Amino acid sequence: MLLSAAMDEVRLDLFHGLFALHPPTDGPARLSRQPNAPTSVPDPSTGRDLKIATVDIGSAAICPDCQTAGAGGYISFVSDLRMAYACPACQRLVWVPGV
Repeated sequence: MLLSAAMDEVRLDLFHGLFALHPPTDGPARLSRQPNAPTSVPDPSTGRDLKIATVDIGSAAICPDCQTAGAGGYISFVSDLRMAYACPACQRLVWVPGV
């Protein structure tokens, strides 16, 4: 896991500004949506902007990367079958291939 040694403040620099990562208080770290979030994020392979279609936060899920159960955030994109999962445990935006 990539958790910071001193995770005692809200992190806004992760997940391309879509979510804020809040430190654990009485449970695991959690995400919240940013009110002025961008409308697109860069494709990790090409760098081109992908327009965001939907953002879902707080859904129970297992991170495809670190395998930690938690409540992260899902992002879907316009004209792209992939999704991305924002994991509060490993602090990564994990890209999930489309079907």
